[in-house]
Amino acid sequence: MNPKTLRLLSFLGKTAGLVLTVAGPFSGTPVGLTVFAVSSFLKDTVNRIGDIADDGKPNDSFKA
Repeated sequence: MNPKTLRLLSFLGKTAGLVLTVAGPFSGTPVGLTVFAVSSFLKDTVNRIGDIADDGKPNDSFKA
């Protein structure tokens, strides 16, 4: 996967988590908080994969 695709996936994950938590049908519920937590975890995972795919080192060079 190239870095642009990973950046896009990271952005979509952040956006989906925020929308579902703030304005979605699950806002303020445990389900909404769970969705936000899962999307945050996925965002961090995609950023880590992108960081390693970017230059082969886990050095925070990949910013989404």
